[in-house]
Amino acid sequence: MKIVPPDEPFTTEEAADYLGISQRQVQRLLASKKLHGLRPSGRWIITALALWRYLGIEEDMKSLWVRSLREPDADDA
Repeated sequence: MKIVPPDEPFTTEEAADYLGISQRQVQRLLASKKLHGLRPSGRWIITALALWRYLGIEEDMKSLWVRSLREPDADDA
């Protein structure tokens, strides 16, 4: 699994794939404010951080993100 930055934007379709649910379910979560997103131009934008928070893995993923910044990527070697 590729670690993405916390501010990585996801569309509702991408968020649905990430969460393993339908796009309609993502839209319901957004409407009920169980999942945080912004709608600046009529389309939802959901950050990776919002997805992590919804899944209850925010702290672990932030730690992995920071660790990935500190450690050189194996592909770069």
